[in-house]
Amino acid sequence: MNKPVTIRDLLKRLNKTINTIAARELEKFGLTVPQLMVLRALKTDSLTIGQISKTVDLSYSTVSGIIDRLERDKLVERKRDEKDRRVVWISTTKKLQEQFEKLPIFSEAFYNTLFSDFSDAELEQIVRALETLISKLEKES
Repeated sequence: MNKPVTIRDLLKRLNKTINTIAARELEKFGLTVPQLMVLRALKTDSLTIGQISKTVDLSYSTVSGIIDRLERDKLVERKRDEKDRRVVWISTTKKLQEQFEKLPIFSEAFYNTLFSDFSDAELEQIVRALETLISKLEKES
């Protein structure tokens, strides 16, 4: 007898599907999903590796390795704090900002295409369900 599908199973499947789509798009630009997570964390401000690690919920050593590769590709740079030399700030580069603009995964058109087979009623139902889920879960956090 098959076990019933649970919300957890569906969320895992949805997450895996979205990550697969994102990975396929990012691969065209030589990026991975974890790298994108780190880059998005840095989009508005310079952060330390520890701060990035907490933001993206990855270990310090994992984020450090990601930063090494992104720095090698000149997408981020490290800068020592002028007041406390022990602190190292990670920030994005101009090269990254130019590359981000080219990533289709950030465009409205990409998502319009992705969901083009859905009717307006289906999209409204999905949006309502997701808003309800998020709202209830945010009360728990």
